[in-house]
Amino acid sequence: MDVLLISPPREVPQRPDFPPIGLAYLCSMLKKAGLSAKVLDASAFSWSRLAANIREISPFIIGITCFTVERHQSLRCARLVREILPDAKIVFGGHHATAFPEHLFVQAYADVVVLGEGECTIVDVSRVFLDGGNLSQVNGIVYREGNNIIKTAPRELIDDLDSIPYPSYSDFKLDNYIGLPETGGRATCLMSSRGCPYRCAFCSGARFWKHTWRARSADNVLGEVQWLYDTYNVRNFVFYDDNFTVRNDRVIEICKGILDRGLEIKWTASSHVTHIREEMLFWMKKAGCFRIDFGVESGSARILKSVKKGQTPEHIRNAFRLVHNSGIKPKAYLMVGNPGEDEQTIDETIRLMYEIKPYFCDTGGILWVLPDTEIYEIAKQQGVINDEFWLHNEGVIYYNGERTVKKLKVLRNRLMKGMARNRGTVKAMAEYYARIAFYRYSFLQKFRKLKVFFK
Repeated sequence: MDVLLISPPREVPQRPDFPPIGLAYLCSMLKKAGLSAKVLDASAFSWSRLAANIREISPFIIGITCFTVERHQSLRCARLVREILPDAKIVFGGHHATAFPEHLFVQAYADVVVLGEGECTIVDVSRVFLDGGNLSQVNGIVYREGNNIIKTAPRELIDDLDSIPYPSYSDFKLDNYIGLPETGGRATCLMSSRGCPYRCAFCSGARFWKHTWRARSADNVLGEVQWLYDTYNVRNFVFYDDNFTVRNDRVIEICKGILDRGLEIKWTASSHVTHIREEMLFWMKKAGCFRIDFGVESGSARILKSVKKGQTPEHIRNAFRLVHNSGIKPKAYLMVGNPGEDEQTIDETIRLMYEIKPYFCDTGGILWVLPDTEIYEIAKQQGVINDEFWLHNEGVIYYNGERTVKKLKVLRNRLMKGMARNRGTVKAMAEYYARIAFYRYSFLQKFRKLKVFFK
């Protein structure tokens, strides 16, 4: 095996919702280039099981995805690889690796870190390791040469996303994934676009995708849906796009294509509230969309402006009214603890939720301080965090530049209690008290099934 791509064990090993689509794209590009490659989704593995798989496959190059929240799992994975295969080449990628590439040479014996979009870069790096060549000629990486850490020239984003082959599914058993509890049956995810035109202060995706939005053609997206439908008997889909509805005409074209091909599917997608239009919703509903997820974040105009969300409470009201009228279920994601948050802004959010009546509402999120965000830069200026934090600590921290963590949790409880009162049932209040216990005992938050139950 030339290249093994690993999604490391979760802190509490458990079935994930969907396959690691990012690694599946990398694998398909490697195969297209004529290399032997495999994805090992070890999310539910014990460390001993992962070690056994690494020994059995014995690849020359190992790629490890590294995200901020469970980065310590990725670091542990790399150290395990180095113990088992001391001569293997270790390549890191992902959001956290892109934000702090130098750290990975200290923490995890990395040979190369891929910066940002990785499909073309992983092929170039692998060819250098397998066939010889000079890493200095590979754009978009950081690598180690003796005691020196060298960063090469930036790599341009892939202009034509249709040129990327469909993700490699040969290493996944789709029935082993949780999928969509609302629909049941086999499900998977796909990405029809990359990036987002907005610059929310708390989001790290904007910098990762270089503040751009790029989309695959409708025909290319429909081809992947058809392929998954015919080859893997998938009937339920999640569009993983940060913002699926940037171009209404493209969404309508995809929906009409689903109908023209006779694909009887159910699916969900995410949208910004300002992109919602009646005609688009009509075709989405007709083509099988049953839920749209919105980053509402807050019901306060002041908070929405402070985080540069690009929306107002009136935008939110209008979008939810239209989605309700279309027969699609709107879901709201809320956040607590953005700059300027107080009891008044929490109460504004509660009142707005009472008006718009989301089908489902995620109310538990206190703002994290994530790298490559405006909030991170603010937190650094306030002395809340510095870049050394990631070298010496696990996990992430809440933004506490204005309020203590204890007070932030009080605000979260206020929001959850207000939401329960909005519903006005005994069941809602019982669920509220269950959520209090869920957040009080942090180990419970490691279980994905419980997260879904307590949201």
